[in-house]
Amino acid sequence: MDSSQYINRDIVASLRNISLAKAKIADVMPVSQNMRLPDIRECAIFGSEPFSALMESVIENPDETYTILINGKPVAMCGTTEYEDLKGTASVWMLGTKDIDRNYMVFLRGARECINILQAEYENIENIVPVDHEKTIQWLQWCGFSFQEIIENHYGYDFFRFNRCNKFKSSIYNEPSRPVMH
Repeated sequence: MDSSQYINRDIVASLRNISLAKAKIADVMPVSQNMRLPDIRECAIFGSEPFSALMESVIENPDETYTILINGKPVAMCGTTEYEDLKGTASVWMLGTKDIDRNYMVFLRGARECINILQAEYENIENIVPVDHEKTIQWLQWCGFSFQEIIENHYGYDFFRFNRCNKFKSSIYNEPSRPVMH
């Protein structure tokens, strides 16, 4: 695939070879066709296929869906969805390609900044991860997520719940009338 088609993008942040851009429908196919096996498995657990899961996010939540590019090539899509009944808290997600593993150091250099951007408007971001996705769990810990010790069961699979507090949104200095709860 010619990565030059990704040059004219709505880039949100960029660090060396890695960029975060607003997602486009054109990003769905290259990411879904080259998806990592753990991410394909996670889609399947929730009854979806990679293409459908990504397309749904781009169409239903375009303002909060992003594409991660390395050297202009889409390597992952990610985003947030705020909970209707829990303002200030959002579900965070990412589905990536095998190119993340091939460019792991480049990916790691930009990962924390990407998470900071995804979390900018939220006090807390969270989701669940299968307990046997060890590499993903290590990456999430490196990005500053905490894990609950309780294992949740969804569709017959065990998951850990993870979350990350936004120290700027939940600080007593920002909102003095509200206690900080972690």
